[in-house]
Amino acid sequence: MRIVEGRHGVASRYGMEAKALRSCWPWRNYPPGHDGGGARADADVLLNAAGRQVLAGLCGVTEGVLARALPSWDSRDAKLPDREDGVPAAAWRIAGAVAGPVAFGCRLCTARRTGAPVRVVRYTPLWERVCARHGGWLLDSDADQPLEHLDVRGVPEVAAARRRWAGVARWAVRTGAEPERVFALAHAVVARWWEQAFSWESEGIWPRRLHQVAGGNAGTDLERWRIVGRDAVVFPEGGAVADALLDPAMAQLAWRDSGAGRPRPLSADGAVFRRFGERVGRPWLGRWRRPPDRGSR
Repeated sequence: MRIVEGRHGVASRYGMEAKALRSCWPWRNYPPGHDGGGARADADVLLNAAGRQVLAGLCGVTEGVLARALPSWDSRDAKLPDREDGVPAAAWRIAGAVAGPVAFGCRLCTARRTGAPVRVVRYTPLWERVCARHGGWLLDSDADQPLEHLDVRGVPEVAAARRRWAGVARWAVRTGAEPERVFALAHAVVARWWEQAFSWESEGIWPRRLHQVAGGNAGTDLERWRIVGRDAVVFPEGGAVADALLDPAMAQLAWRDSGAGRPRPLSADGAVFRRFGERVGRPWLGRWRRPPDRGSR
């Protein structure tokens, strides 16, 4: 099931203590924790058929409605067989291994809907991590770190990229491509650039954004912020690269750069990367050269 609010909050909806609610199902294991100790925020629950019937009865809605609302509702697990005696059973699982990427929800949006600003965790793909209403970038909930979101109100291009992505996704569907795969490829490209960007003397956009999402200045904690802030900082370029990947002209350039029938690796200074550079506002990108490896002398 998708976790939509804290388990204590769920129990209170039924006038129950969390422990009493959990007692409705026999459990096959304990909640997953981090290696260093402490419960994981991205824990999810799987139920067998009888267990799902119990939850549907508690909620007062049909299983069909719950299946549409909860991405992991129909997930099956070999350790949760549908027993002939109809005994309900439940098991804890790490959510990312069940139904896709998981992130914290916006507490302010949660408060508007439920009346309480509790911590929530949702199955949320990377392109839906911007809360446009409150200017937050929602962080992965699988990491053992205290932040739930980054403040991107000072980086308006992030929210603008979220709005543009809807059009890119529609274009992908029209061309017969899967938007998820297009985005994944584009994100892999910009994540690779991110690792190289320390060597880009002309790069000023990403450092500005990174310091902004770090509260104005990453200071001596720069390495940590490079990890925590990467996805938010590179998101606008990821959308631009995704848009470029769907352009037939880019496909033609890639075919030529890769050998035009005689396959060879794409050159970092080829026409494809020069065009990518133009799309992401770095016209110098295709002219960039990696510094020589000092150890190779």
